[in-house]
Amino acid sequence: MERCRWHMYIITVVGWFWLCSLTFAATIHVPENQPTIQSGIDAAENGDTVLVNDGIYTGEGNVNISFGGKQITVKSRNGAEATIIDCQETPNTRGFAFESKETHASVLNGFTIKNGVHDLGGGIYCHTASPTIQNCIITQNQGTVTRFRGQSAGGIYGTDTNVHITDCTVTQNQGCGVVFEGERVWTFNTLRSTILANCTISENTNSGVICQDLAPVTIKDCTVLQNGERGIVSTFFTRGVSVTNCRIEQNAGGGIECSEESFARIEDCIIKRNRAVHGGGIYCSPTSEIEVSGCIIAENIATETGGGIDVISTRGSATITHCTITQNTAHEKGGGIATFIEFSQFTLTNSIVWDNHTHGDYAEVSPGGRRVIIKSCDIRGGFAGMGREPDDEWFIYENNIDTNPRFINADAGDYRLKPDSPAALMGAHPPFGGVAAVTHKQKQLVTWAELKIN
Repeated sequence: MERCRWHMYIITVVGWFWLCSLTFAATIHVPENQPTIQSGIDAAENGDTVLVNDGIYTGEGNVNISFGGKQITVKSRNGAEATIIDCQETPNTRGFAFESKETHASVLNGFTIKNGVHDLGGGIYCHTASPTIQNCIITQNQGTVTRFRGQSAGGIYGTDTNVHITDCTVTQNQGCGVVFEGERVWTFNTLRSTILANCTISENTNSGVICQDLAPVTIKDCTVLQNGERGIVSTFFTRGVSVTNCRIEQNAGGGIECSEESFARIEDCIIKRNRAVHGGGIYCSPTSEIEVSGCIIAENIATETGGGIDVISTRGSATITHCTITQNTAHEKGGGIATFIEFSQFTLTNSIVWDNHTHGDYAEVSPGGRRVIIKSCDIRGGFAGMGREPDDEWFIYENNIDTNPRFINADAGDYRLKPDSPAALMGAHPPFGGVAAVTHKQKQLVTWAELKIN
């Protein structure tokens, strides 16, 4: 009986504190109650909302803004297009800096941040903090320090963070769009993961997204488009990068790269019309590993090897399954896929490799190196076009066909299969009726055929 009373007492106290937090949460209006965004934050307490009216905000108190570790929401009244933080290209000035151990309960919602100039993260900086950033436009900012493969972090920079970034646009920044770095020393905390979801990363002068130094990142439902270098890069011991249901298109340095002891899992993506020296669509370097499934890899160009995919592996591995790899071009060899495998393994299963091109050798697949396994695929020309005979040990080639897969309309970018396709159990299978490729700008259904960029 005494124990029941004690439990009821605890429940009552916890409920009272919860009710109080709801009852006394305040909304602070800027500029009505406080003149600047920073003064609004300074006046707020945990659970409060700082609501910012429409306008262009500049100068002291409206740039280099800090939450100070508070669990509050800083929100625009009418969205990012109506509420602009303009850093006016002033050196050492950015929109927000999160470096006071902010949590996901620290929410930034609905601002345009532009014209920032700073060493790491011209728009937003996160260090040992993990806020939630929603519905923001990060544009025309500049990173002034080049440290990421000779590139700078122009838009957003995060280190030792599991920030959640959703429904944002990061575009036209000088440097990379988004850079994530992990902790410089090894950690066993593998549950931490940064999330980049339903965002558009486009037209930045360097790479779209770079993940490095043990930074686990989940990238999903994003469009990574027309960046000056690779679309997405996983490098320097980054083992937990996942790219799902994304469009990676027209990036000048290639689609996706996995390099320097890293691992990436790539699922249900469209990787199209990218251009690189090696691996126009996907590049995997000698010490890294990739798993690719359910992807359309089409119309990419490599000026040397691997128009669609290039895997150079000394001790890593690569597994490709249920992918459609078509209309890619390599100038030297491997229009669809090029491999060089030394002490590891390349496996290709249940995929379609068809109508790829090269100015050199092996238009569809160039299976170089030691252990290469190809099973249950539809490959134009079969192994006769690979310059290598199966030997049941180092080059295994089983249950494959060489028959036109019968795409609905490849010329229009519709790589779905007709009902009578001989490759019905192979390749990527988009949902019936199209793919929901929605960004916070478009908010519309884009059919599979419409994903072809004209």
